[in-house]
Amino acid sequence: MTLTVTGGAVGVLARVEDMRATADVLDAKGDAARELALRVAAVATHEAVLSSQVLSPMTGGRVLAEVAQAQLPPEGLAWVALEYEAAAVFLRGSATVYEETDAALARLAEAGRGVTGVVVLNAGLLAAGGIALSSLLLDALPADVADALTPDAFAAWVEEVGQDPLDTVLGGLYDEPWVTDSIVAGVPWVLGTEVPLVLSAITPWTFPPVPLSYEQVLAGVIGAGGLLGLLADGTPTVTPDPAPDGTAADSLAALFGNIGRLGDGDASEVRVTAVPDGAGGHSWIVEIPGTQDWAPESGSNPSNLATNLHLMAGHDTAMEAAVLEAVHQSMSEVAAQQGVPLSELQSQPVTLAGHSQGGIVAAALAADPGNGLHVTQVVTGGSPVAGMDVPDDVAVLSIEHTQDPVPRLDGSPNPGSPGWTTVTRDVDGADGVTAGSPISAHGGGVYADTAALVSAQAADDPALALALQGLETQFAQVRDGEAQVFQYDVTQEHR
Repeated sequence: MTLTVTGGAVGVLARVEDMRATADVLDAKGDAARELALRVAAVATHEAVLSSQVLSPMTGGRVLAEVAQAQLPPEGLAWVALEYEAAAVFLRGSATVYEETDAALARLAEAGRGVTGVVVLNAGLLAAGGIALSSLLLDALPADVADALTPDAFAAWVEEVGQDPLDTVLGGLYDEPWVTDSIVAGVPWVLGTEVPLVLSAITPWTFPPVPLSYEQVLAGVIGAGGLLGLLADGTPTVTPDPAPDGTAADSLAALFGNIGRLGDGDASEVRVTAVPDGAGGHSWIVEIPGTQDWAPESGSNPSNLATNLHLMAGHDTAMEAAVLEAVHQSMSEVAAQQGVPLSELQSQPVTLAGHSQGGIVAAALAADPGNGLHVTQVVTGGSPVAGMDVPDDVAVLSIEHTQDPVPRLDGSPNPGSPGWTTVTRDVDGADGVTAGSPISAHGGGVYADTAALVSAQAADDPALALALQGLETQFAQVRDGEAQVFQYDVTQEHR
């Protein structure tokens, strides 16, 4: 099963960045050649050369000819300077064209997903209505009449869908992953335009159709849930666990293995590892779990459905605050052990890693420059994080499975920036994955297996090796030093 690598060093924007860097080099060379050309040209007006014109006209003439030849094409300095600068202008223009073309294609793809989503949603509604009506007719009509009116295959299909509609839908999402993208992209258009149009026939005071944003749809869901006492966020309590149930991760697979073991029933868990850098300092690895409670009525565990929705809507959450508090407690303890200022540890590099919701938390924290962490790396597995505004100087590695609909729930592909690498794996037939079950494709164990494949492929893939460079440095330091592991139980009280 091969891995597909997009963005990062192989992305269009990385190539554009290289083109602009090359243009800067050519400009510098052009400036140097032009300066040298001016110095050579100054020879022609030097007083010694001018005097030689009188004493030895032929020698003076040869000097002037040599000066002229040093400026003219094909090898003259002035000409070379012009070539360098022209090439730089061409590269910059080409880079701009690539950027604008890529942006235009992205806008076109987004519009296409939206239009396709509207069609898919409407078709789904019509199909659901047709199935419901057909089921009623099949049940209401005498058996001989029903058999005469409906082909056997159609009747069997209607019956199968009616018996297990959820598995039918999930199986469709597994077989056709693009449908998730289209539905997510189409929902804001349907809710913002079609629904008001339909309602206006019944209620004339309905607001006029206005296309909604993804965040507005989620905010509406959260608001509606709040009216029913559902989807509430809370205030976190972070308690040290004296017996961490995991060791320091020394590989990408071990990192996802650790994350998969986090979670404690009524409480979530966060693990922080202080990694000695061999020079008296540290880097930090923070492991954040995925969703553990899918009930709409929020309980004491903040790794829940409500946190997912609040994160994707751009709201602050208890889980983000808990991660920050866990890191603060870890750094405070190390500062006390070593007798160093806490501010010194807070300036050290932090890697945030998570599966599913944990990846969303990691990306959201990286996108918040005011949280006091020096985030340098983010690792996500099966997380919809394309909409997170992660700074360009933070290296992001996103691992996704083709048959997993969860990383598609933001309706957009991940950015193709030089610092953001996305690795996608087709897991149909993989160990731990049940055919037709997108839920199994989202499993943490399967993502740990994919992480091992990513590390293996990096040995022969320079772009992937570059994306893993910072992580591999940390893992090597874990193996060479005595990393400290801190683990915390996280609960929440509702506001």
